[in-house]
Parts: sequence; structure tokens; C-alpha cells
Amino acid sequence: MDRIITQSWSLLRLYWDLEGKSRQTLSGVFLYVLVIILVTAYIFGSPDPGVWMGIFWVILIFSAVNIGVLSYLQETGGRRLYYMQLAEPLAVYLAKSLYIFLLLLLVSLVSILLMSIFHGWPVLQPGFLWSGIGLGCLGLALLFGFLAAIGSQSRNSATLSTIISFPLIIGLVMLAGKITNASLLAGSTLDLLEVEFLMLGGLNLMIGGLGILLFNYIWRD
Repeated sequence: MDRIITQSWSLLRLYWDLEGKSRQTLSGVFLYVLVIILVTAYIFGSPDPGVWMGIFWVILIFSAVNIGVLSYLQETGGRRLYYMQLAEPLAVYLAKSLYIFLLLLLVSLVSILLMSIFHGWPVLQPGFLWSGIGLGCLGLALLFGFLAAIGSQSRNSATLSTIISFPLIIGLVMLAGKITNASLLAGSTLDLLEVEFLMLGGLNLMIGGLGILLFNYIWRD
């Protein structure tokens, strides 16, 4: 297990170094985020709290698709062969999922900051907002950590990854969205959202377990 952790950490540092040099993934995603927020600010002005939260989750879902797919498309056959010789498939999956998770948290932070500037700040309980975002980003990262690998084997990688992941994305966003929506209400308590937290945590565990089981076959194909 120590070997897997060491390899995962080394790969994660490698991914960050490569992203820091090229900035290809983040620059494209941040441009998308900025355009969406500016367009919706022009159309809606200061939207209702529910619309505000809906805009955020639309941004996050499409950002997750782009980040997941681009993280694999950048790996040519030669680089992938090098990774196969360098690390175990489980280490690659963990590093890739953590890399996507950190990028999604960064995108979420930037999106929330820009939305608070252009759309206002309707959140009354930030704890529920960041709890829902954290669990939602984790689930999306675990999901696209292995589904984007499937899509990278075909020409229509983004389309295939999105279609395969669609049912799980709906479940993730519905549960995480309900938690973040509670941040818009002053009377929300943890007891009222206990079921949603348990279901979202269980769904993340299921997705992570599925990824661990399947990634070895996907990566070696």
C-alpha cells in the first residue's frame, strides 16, 4: 500500500508540474467559466437564489467533463506506455482522481468568487455550500477518473464519457444540489440533511470502488 501511495503522490506532482507549464486545461476551463458568468449576469442580473445555484452546478458539471477528458487526451501513446511502466493502475487512478478533484475545487472557488461579484451573494450558511461542493467534486472526480479513460480510447471521447456517466451525474448533482440549496435557507440544520449526506457519501464510495475494480482493465487495454 505504501508503494501505491508513493506512486500516486509522484504522479500527482507530475500532473501538476505539467499543468503548471502548459496551463492548457485550466486556461480553457477558466475562460468557459468567465464567459458563462458574464453572459448570465447580462441576462439575469441578480438572479433568484435557486437560479444562482443552478448556474453554479451547470458550470461545475461541464468543467468536470472538460477537465476529465482533457486530462487523458493530453497523454499520447508514448506517455501512457511510460506511465504503465512507472506505476500501478491503482496509483494512476488515485492520482488522476485527486488531480481532477483539486482542479474542480479550484474551479469552484473561482466560480463562487466571480458569481458573488456579478450575481450577488445569496448564501446564508456557507458550511452547507462547501460541504455539498466538496462531496460533489469528489464524486465527479472519482467518476471521470475512470470514465474519461474509457472515452480516451475512442475518437468521440467527450461524448462517450458524458453518455456513460449521465445516470451517475444526475444522482450526484441531485444529492449535492440539495445540500448546497440548504445553504440558501436560514433554518437548515444537519439533521434535516442527514439522509442526503449518507446517500451522497455512499454513492461516492460506490463510484470509487467501481473505479478501482475497472481501471486496471481500462488502463491496460
